Amino acid sequence: MTFPCPSGAGPHPAGHGPSLAVALVRAREAACLTQDELAVRSGLSVRAIRNLETGHTARPRRQSLVLLSEALGLAPAEARRLLRLPGGGDGPAAAVAPPGTAVPAELPPVPRHRLAGREALADALAARLPGRDGPAVVVGPPGSGKTALVLRTAHAARERFPDGQVYVDLHPTSCIPFTSDQLVHRVLRSLGRGAGVRGPEEARARLRDALSRRRVLVVLDNVVTEAQVRPLLVDGGRSAVLVAARRELPALPGRSGHRIGTLRGPEACRVLEDLAGAARIRADRPAALDVVRHCGGLPLALHLAGLWLSARPRRPARELADRLADERDRLATLSVGDLSLRASVAAYHRPLPPPLKASLHQLRYVSDDFGVEEMLERVTPSRRDAVDLLEELLHRQMIRAGEPDRAGRVRYRLHEAVRLYVAHGP
Repeated sequence: MTFPCPSGAGPHPAGHGPSLAVALVRAREAACLTQDELAVRSGLSVRAIRNLETGHTARPRRQSLVLLSEALGLAPAEARRLLRLPGGGDGPAAAVAPPGTAVPAELPPVPRHRLAGREALADALAARLPGRDGPAVVVGPPGSGKTALVLRTAHAARERFPDGQVYVDLHPTSCIPFTSDQLVHRVLRSLGRGAGVRGPEEARARLRDALSRRRVLVVLDNVVTEAQVRPLLVDGGRSAVLVAARRELPALPGRSGHRIGTLRGPEACRVLEDLAGAARIRADRPAALDVVRHCGGLPLALHLAGLWLSARPRRPARELADRLADERDRLATLSVGDLSLRASVAAYHRPLPPPLKASLHQLRYVSDDFGVEEMLERVTPSRRDAVDLLEELLHRQMIRAGEPDRAGRVRYRLHEAVRLYVAHGP
């Protein structure tokens, strides 16, 4: 394939082949693709492609160049030539992993939908990786979009971790959560360092050594305890740990915490518009606003509502709004394919200790704010126990706290999806 010379990039000097940056620009322009379109096809971020085309990425990952070659439709021979160019995955500037080590690329696909209301946070999280002091932790209630945010962040930052990206779901559906020792062995296997380990102490030491010497991004999804994360924390700032947590993790050293929750009206409507079409949503704005209200502004609920509408292009938004108005059927309606708001809440609720489950059962019909006094009336006669239960429910993302009043009293409210779950059964 002969590529036209890109604007701003003159022909390479006589006797010398083009650089990787020039070759990528030529290939993209020959394919009539913008950087945005190539990003969608390849799964790389626009920023990563821009850095490659301007030569700012000195050590591109081989896997990234393979993805670009496939997205550009290069023939096998052309793809091999691209990898051999100066600065390419097989060229002189390529990163060479130590012999016998693996370079994992385990990230699930980047979410294809826009992260309405979360784009700036994803960029800020990616810019701070690797963190110098500790892990980056995203925490939020069921259905708040933690996994989507963390995956978007990880894909945006992966070019800075040429020694691999490891992804582990620590609490997959209907499975027993990973223990910290199981997680250590799992990550070691991904890094090609798991053979011949004798005991948990040696495994942890070997993992610290691997993460200290290499630039690896470890993404942990559905974390429930600090103990699961702690073995991966290494000083030095070469590797990074990115966490999506189901509860607060206050005992983690040096963590940078980011709490996410519901979306505001305009952002929530954007989710529906992206999935069902802007014209359709704007044609019946009152119905769309009712859908947003019944979804409580929760990203997963809104995503499911948008999918429901997109799968039924001839049915009006008002029909969905009327279905969601009956809260007894709301969780059943917000289920499309293998995605379900009920399953998201159940994953949080299932591992709760019995006292917390009992507290939620007693509070299931409280749709307004409540505080310690209501806990004393409904749940426990002990003020100390009431305060402790409220704090634990808050940490586990079952309730949210309001601002203190003039007397310093804090009022709480069940997250709407949690209230529906405990009020109308799993």
